Amino acid sequence: MKHDPLRAAFEIREQMSPLRRRLGFFCGAGTSMAVGIPGIDGLTISVSERLEGLLKEQYENIKKDITGNPNVENILDRIRIYRELIGDSEEKEIVGIKGATSVKNLDSVICQAISDIVKQEPQKESKPHLVFAQWLRALHSNRDFPVELFTTNYDLLIEQAMESASVPFFDGFIGSVHPFFVPESVEAEPSREGESIYPPRAWTRLWKLHGSINWHLPKDPTGTKGRVIRLSGAEIKKGEELAIFPSREKYAQSRKLPFITFQDRLRRFLSIGECLVIVIGYGFSDEHLNEIMFQGLRSNPHLTIIAFMYLPLIKEIIRYGEEYRNLTICGPDKMCIGGMVGPWSEPGRKQKQTDNWPFWDNKSKKFMLGDFNSFASFLEAFIGFRSSISDVLKNNGLPKDIQMPGSEGVQG
Repeated sequence: MKHDPLRAAFEIREQMSPLRRRLGFFCGAGTSMAVGIPGIDGLTISVSERLEGLLKEQYENIKKDITGNPNVENILDRIRIYRELIGDSEEKEIVGIKGATSVKNLDSVICQAISDIVKQEPQKESKPHLVFAQWLRALHSNRDFPVELFTTNYDLLIEQAMESASVPFFDGFIGSVHPFFVPESVEAEPSREGESIYPPRAWTRLWKLHGSINWHLPKDPTGTKGRVIRLSGAEIKKGEELAIFPSREKYAQSRKLPFITFQDRLRRFLSIGECLVIVIGYGFSDEHLNEIMFQGLRSNPHLTIIAFMYLPLIKEIIRYGEEYRNLTICGPDKMCIGGMVGPWSEPGRKQKQTDNWPFWDNKSKKFMLGDFNSFASFLEAFIGFRSSISDVLKNNGLPKDIQMPGSEGVQG
């Protein structure tokens, strides 16, 4: 069985068009790597290169203490377990880290190094993020439900793009001087009387599942940890910490609060009614987030997830698609839809000189939507274009009997 990339691209666009369907995006590290921000492996190396002396030695000792090929997030997770074990003692020592002050300092220095790395200017033009923001502004201001963006990235590329494109968005923080996190606002849903969602439904929602370089955990006047606040452009002060990456253990409840709330929001979003989620730049490497998505696929028959992969599909990724029929996986080499796996065929017709096909590379015969640059170009080609799929297929001389799981009965 082979899959036609042209048919698939048209059907993907049609899946994204209904205004009465919930629409979400799950953006992984690949969306930032598309403009030169390092991925998790590169970030792990870069953090090590920025550390010196005892801090570097402690970092490497922890890395050696973790089995497999640990990354900087695994190291942060382990450090926070050490913080739990050491508590307030200045005498306890674990893998060469002695005392509460030392382990807290290592945590803070690593988070600051991550911030310094990812907030640098992208090595490439950040056009895909801006195009994505323009698409949100052009097509989704009148949807019945707000578009919700879930991301594991720490950087501010999406925020900067949406501000540049004048896209109103809400990220769970409220305030002017020191915006603070309000979980009740994240959980807001339409009332039984059908009143507008608060904040307004035309506002895009942005949920940062792994934190952000502008989340600070300051001390309150009593000297204890306070609530998480958002401070863009502010330097971290002595005694403060950045809220990056959620610990798996019961550490710093005030730090964990946004992470728990956003994960619950993802779980709830996937469980409600007709819903389409586009996954891009994510390699299914976070088992906890994977399980939230798989739980949604199991429990909600009206949920469709379409995942665009940058690298060729490996057996483990294909297995997910075979197990969950409402999960469609599009790799550069093959596609898994409705549990059926097959390579890409030649497009149903030859590309004309006037055609803009960012989804297909004729030279390498690859499906390109796993590249965020190509995905943005795909959106750019359809900004302001609301024609039905039937008309599009008719105009291109293609049959209309191709459907992806979840498209049945969806009205535009």
